[in-house]
Parts: sequence; structure tokens; C-alpha cells
Amino acid sequence: MRLIEPNTGVALREAVSRLMDDNFVRADRGLPAMPVDVLETPEAIVVKAQVPGTSKDRLEVNYEKDVLTLKADIPAEQAPEDGRFLLRERSGGVISRTFRLPFPADAEQAQAQYENGLLTLTLPKLESAKPRQIVIQ
Repeated sequence: MRLIEPNTGVALREAVSRLMDDNFVRADRGLPAMPVDVLETPEAIVVKAQVPGTSKDRLEVNYEKDVLTLKADIPAEQAPEDGRFLLRERSGGVISRTFRLPFPADAEQAQAQYENGLLTLTLPKLESAKPRQIVIQ
């Protein structure tokens, strides 16, 4: 392994690239993690998760005690009887992500949409968690 030379970005980029290549999840090691964006607004938290290759009936969203869990079951594609895979990088299986939210959410008012491989979940904040301005007397 080559040491990273000071003041050069090239060796650092190569080291990061090697690290990513060595640790990138391949089909023979299981599925990669579900990429997620989490955005907080004054009114809600919005979670967007990429889960291509599945349908909304194979998605599960659970919220309990400020913990949000997203789970997706991605079916494995089978080669036709008269064909074979020459390269196979996509695999099937169950992937999930779990987050502890920094405030209580109103699960009864939550909304979830799934379109084009993107799950969008909006969890409104409970009134007690919304920011308030305190008037100075």
C-alpha cells in the first residue's frame, strides 16, 4: 500500500478510489445500503429513499418511539430458461435503514409516496416539537 504524499490530491483520490473499490458491495456480497436524504423543515421531516427495482407493495415503513425504519424487498431477476447472465451486478433481497428522529413526529398524519424508484415520506412534527418564538416581557 502506497502512503499518501503530503500536499498532493492525486494520491488521496487514488486511496479513496481504492477504498471504495475494495468496499463497494457487489452482487456476491449482498445488496448495497438504501441511499437516503433526510430534510428537516419547521413543520416536518422529509425522508427520500432510493429503492429502485421494487413495487410499493414490497415496501414497509414503521415508526415507533422516534425510530423510523424503512424496509424494501427487492425481487431477484431470474435468467430465462434459454439464457444466462454474462454479468450480474444487481441482486435481490431485503434492504433496510433505521433512523432515530431528533423530535417526535405525528405518525397519524404521515404521508408516503413511491414513484419511479423514489420513496418520499413526510412526517409532520408534533406541535410540542415545532419551533416557537418566545415573547420577551
